[in-house]
Amino acid sequence: MNKRNLGAIVVVLAIIVIVAIFMQKDDASVDQPTKETVTIGMVTFPGYAPLYLAKEKELFEGVDVELVRIEAIGDLRAAMNSGQIDMYAATYDIFQAVEDNTPPGVGFLAIDESHGGDGVAVTGDITELSDLRGKVVGGEPGFPPYFILQYLLNKEGMSLADVDFRDLPSADAGKAFVAEQLDVVATYEPYLSISAEKREGAKILVSSADTPGLIVDFLFASEELVNNDEEVLKKVADGWFAAVEYWENNPDEAMTIMGDAFGVDSAEMEDIKSGITWTTLEDNKKLFDKSEENNAYATFDLVGDILENNDSAGVRVTSDEKLSNTIIKSYK
Repeated sequence: MNKRNLGAIVVVLAIIVIVAIFMQKDDASVDQPTKETVTIGMVTFPGYAPLYLAKEKELFEGVDVELVRIEAIGDLRAAMNSGQIDMYAATYDIFQAVEDNTPPGVGFLAIDESHGGDGVAVTGDITELSDLRGKVVGGEPGFPPYFILQYLLNKEGMSLADVDFRDLPSADAGKAFVAEQLDVVATYEPYLSISAEKREGAKILVSSADTPGLIVDFLFASEELVNNDEEVLKKVADGWFAAVEYWENNPDEAMTIMGDAFGVDSAEMEDIKSGITWTTLEDNKKLFDKSEENNAYATFDLVGDILENNDSAGVRVTSDEKLSNTIIKSYK
């Protein structure tokens, strides 16, 4: 065998070895198991109750889901950044209202929508949005009613700078409104209805029932899961949809289980549920469809505009960066 032939054989063998190595790597990536345990963080809000129902009834098939309460959104973000949790629940505004760093996570599943549970109550002399200018307003930053207030001001070309805003806990803001220390209160139920009922002439100007698609909670998963483990995200979504269906078919049992998770009885849970909607697969398909009215992408960016106008978000992100329809599109 001459040297030329021997050299050709060596080259061919080298190519075969390299191809085999790459094939092994590809096979390893295909065979890599999905994450077995997923930790979901959340504040204590009964709107997230179907997650507990899914866990109790073992509806998260093929994945062990751990549910943890972290009561400050800053701590939720820190837990995501450190890898202590894999995903967390937040509304558009809460997710984006970050001063210094890009908010962690990508929204892949809508789980609930406020439907009357949040809103703004006003004195009798306020009849339209333009009347809010210059009024004494109370509310709690970081909660959905606070954003509804910003949304209403934005519709009239105003911002928080156009009112006399008082930073008050939601319950205290309601009490201050009843005591005639405020002209306007942004709060949630039951304080919203109580505030309007107990002050003579007062009324609810706008609630989340009047702003469809504005206050929606999503699960925001780590970029690692979104980019590399769609299977586990699908299992979490399957569990959520199964829990909502279980509640629809077994309301009494489901309400008892969910109420126990939040320390309330089933009647209280029913009352809480009256102000929210648990989203189904069909709801998600509409939210993640850019051609639909009130779709998630348009609302996400609108919320970003409003937060920016009120200096409530130092790092601007877009819906295309922070929302993914991949999981919802996988359902036929």
